[in-house]
Amino acid sequence: MRALIRPDDEVYRVDAVWLGPRGFTLPWSARYSAYGIWLMLFVSVLLVEAALPMRVNVPPVWEIVLTILATYALTGVIDHDRPPITVWELLRVELGAPRRRKRADRPVRLSATSIRVRELHVQQEGA
Repeated sequence: MRALIRPDDEVYRVDAVWLGPRGFTLPWSARYSAYGIWLMLFVSVLLVEAALPMRVNVPPVWEIVLTILATYALTGVIDHDRPPITVWELLRVELGAPRRRKRADRPVRLSATSIRVRELHVQQEGA
């Protein structure tokens, strides 16, 4: 006898649903928001490739793989308690926050271009 434990929260219940009709679902489970995030990332990657002098292959296999990995990483951070806009704001605030200056007791690096070399004329004694 199998017992199916349903979560109390409606949000968790929606996330547990697989896409597709009963019996013909996709072979993986993903939140509905993950499909939108994937689509936005995929279009962004294609636009970046179109803007840069890069060639887009047909079918765009590497682009699909890259966006799947990025979506997997993002959906590990994004959930119903932390939507994408709050993650974006957190990233923006953290990158723009003032940082404490490090001490200046680091070793000084010199390069050969900053050292002037003069010829030293040595006068011989008794000449």
